[in-house]
Amino acid sequence: MCWQTVEQQFNPALAIASAVIANVKKQNETNDIINFKTLIMSYYDWTEIVKKNTNTELAQIIRNQNSETEEKVAAALIELQSRGIETNDYSQMIESIKNNEPKLDENAPTLYSDRVIYTFSILFSVIFGGILFARNLKEVDNKTGIYPVIIFSVLYTALSIYLLNLINAGTGGTFVLGALGAIIINNLFWNKYIGKGRLYHKKSYRKPLIIALAIFTPIVALVIWATIVTGPQ
Repeated sequence: MCWQTVEQQFNPALAIASAVIANVKKQNETNDIINFKTLIMSYYDWTEIVKKNTNTELAQIIRNQNSETEEKVAAALIELQSRGIETNDYSQMIESIKNNEPKLDENAPTLYSDRVIYTFSILFSVIFGGILFARNLKEVDNKTGIYPVIIFSVLYTALSIYLLNLINAGTGGTFVLGALGAIIINNLFWNKYIGKGRLYHKKSYRKPLIIALAIFTPIVALVIWATIVTGPQ
């Protein structure tokens, strides 16, 4: 496994660039990037995560069960059953969902979904995920949670950098810790400051994605170029 600088450990995008170059130079090195999805999925507590999904979203998980993990599908089935919806027949289940799905109020807030926060925390660091969650808190007019989530994101990222350098976990470890940080934000902070099961309109992730790519793409390109020129450490 290739050694990574503190900067590379801080942001998964830099870690990816370093790992890609190292694998080109050394074919027998363990491919952390291929395995990271399996590692992350093992840390998801789907039973808690799916409780935030609407009935329609849960039905969609079941419909796409061939592309979802067994744990996620099982959690979706259990959650629907706990809401009094029969899951043995898919068509009947959809009809029941239509009749029981709560109506989304026009005045409901527009928030970045927990899925967006997961993805950005994993790819661009927990700090980025924390910022998106802070934007959600501003939207629901609960600014008391902004400082706690930002402080947590910064301290968690700093601790992650220390641990990753201490145990030399590589890219896989970077992704796993990013996923764990996102889980804490989406469960502990979300439930406390926004409210578990609160209905909301989903906010587009395009703007933060453009900002993130504008920040990290030049950095990743520079890391790749520098590694090619100087060779991996």
